[in-house]
Amino acid sequence: MGKWYAGVVHSHTTRSDGIFSPDELVKKAEEKGLDFLIITDHNQFCDPVPSSDKILVIPGTELTKNGGHTNIWGLTHPIDNFDCDTYEEWNAKIKSAKEAGATVCINHPFCSQCGWRWEALEPEKADCVEIWNSPQHTDNMTCTAWWQDELRKGKKIPVVGGSDFHRDYYVTDFLANPTSYVYAEECTQEAILSAIRAGHVTISPNVGKTMIEITSGGKMMGDTVKLSENTTVLIKTDNLKKGHTLKVIDNDGVKFEFKARKTGPYSVTLPIDKPGFICAQIEYDMNPVIAPIYIKIDRKISHNENLTKLPPFIYAQTSAIYFEV
Repeated sequence: MGKWYAGVVHSHTTRSDGIFSPDELVKKAEEKGLDFLIITDHNQFCDPVPSSDKILVIPGTELTKNGGHTNIWGLTHPIDNFDCDTYEEWNAKIKSAKEAGATVCINHPFCSQCGWRWEALEPEKADCVEIWNSPQHTDNMTCTAWWQDELRKGKKIPVVGGSDFHRDYYVTDFLANPTSYVYAEECTQEAILSAIRAGHVTISPNVGKTMIEITSGGKMMGDTVKLSENTTVLIKTDNLKKGHTLKVIDNDGVKFEFKARKTGPYSVTLPIDKPGFICAQIEYDMNPVIAPIYIKIDRKISHNENLTKLPPFIYAQTSAIYFEV
């Protein structure tokens, strides 16, 4: 019987451009209440791997090139070097890393500052895609829309959320914002990475915050369900906040939505009568007092000086569950 494990899949230390040493970052993750932490410094190997008797620390690296950023998890030296100037060379690096047993994630492909610049964005070359990077902003919304369009083409793409943690500013608390919750049999490197590759992931704004789960019979997000006359899907959240809207997405768009009148758990069972996918997300409108400040921050992140109004932001979201005949 498995359980949910809270983790950070994208983080940086003083080995690259973070301000905390590996040991300091591990301590910070322990204090945060995380179950696992993956260290992914830019073009640096995680060697030695810092130790902890409280959380699982997984080695990783972020292959950081002008064409795009890619996390490689699970090995201290998953590639021979970081030389990679063409998409063909990137393909060769990723293929070699996967053959060695690493798990590969395409990072923030629609980031306005350091998104995907290679001539092709082929998510099937990796094991998953980071669709939510750092605190929520408009680039992430663009990435989620792209991912859902890819699902409508029949692709099956596991996703994660990565806080891409480097540092905090005064009162901020960016580590684990967002948090990837992974459903695994145990909190070991093999089990966690296998579950991520399987798509058994839901993304929460932070440790202990709102989560959404999707199940159909004995299947969950990432799994494929054989359709029958009585196939249904259960979407549930442990804490839908007042004013937040749960949206259930399928091949045709928004299949169902519900805006909470009060805070509390919520669930809905829906019939499924055709092949495709189901995923879910909770959206909210930014507090009007905070919105003007956040617009200025988002303009800097997205390089969109024409941004005058924020769209509804995603507060929590799931990977997809699939249905076939």
